[in-house]
Amino acid sequence: MVAFSGVDGSGKSTQVDLLEESFEKINVGVLRIRSRWRPVLSLPLLVIMRRLGYAKVHRAGGVYIVETRLPSRGGLTSLWCILTQVENIIKTGVKLVFPLLLGRTVICDRYALDMLVDGMAGLHDAPGHTRLGFQLLHLLPKPNFAFFMDIDPEVAFRRKPDLPGLEDYVERLRLYRDLSARWGVTIVNARVSAETIHRRIWNVIYSKLPEGALMGFSEEIVGPIPRGNVR
Repeated sequence: MVAFSGVDGSGKSTQVDLLEESFEKINVGVLRIRSRWRPVLSLPLLVIMRRLGYAKVHRAGGVYIVETRLPSRGGLTSLWCILTQVENIIKTGVKLVFPLLLGRTVICDRYALDMLVDGMAGLHDAPGHTRLGFQLLHLLPKPNFAFFMDIDPEVAFRRKPDLPGLEDYVERLRLYRDLSARWGVTIVNARVSAETIHRRIWNVIYSKLPEGALMGFSEEIVGPIPRGNVR
């Protein structure tokens, strides 16, 4: 299981495409999952919060962003946090559990770190403020490899202005950078070419594959076999 995290416009989908191609070269089929969901279980509460003036919804490019004006402490804030993260866990878990049990290779375009960052940004939480709802995300399967695509907010906003403004990209990138290490996610410099990024990521993944899985494939197909840590 491989997970890519980052703001919109950071190059996640491009890396998923390239990684899928590399797996196909060694006859490994890949299931792709995009972990961003529209509210369903939490929709009734969202409707109430909007009517009370506690929430604002931004839609762009298929993205559904909720920004709240709730007090940092309080029952309604905790309920919203728990309900949205339980919804994330159920929807993502259903997509993941059977493929993983069947031994499939899964690549996630967005995963637990993105759910955490979106939730914290929506509540305007500081990185050190970990609510119970966000702790529930640890119930999701832990990926074998997790990468955060670190990019400049101006570049991401110019590529894909799905969030309301540049300041939203700045806030989210700050959260990603602060939280990546705690969640075991590798920070990737996404300011270089997509091919360079993919080569570095593939080397990390490829170096951990069992040698038996690569028997019968020439270096022309899969490249040289790196062993040990790849920087």
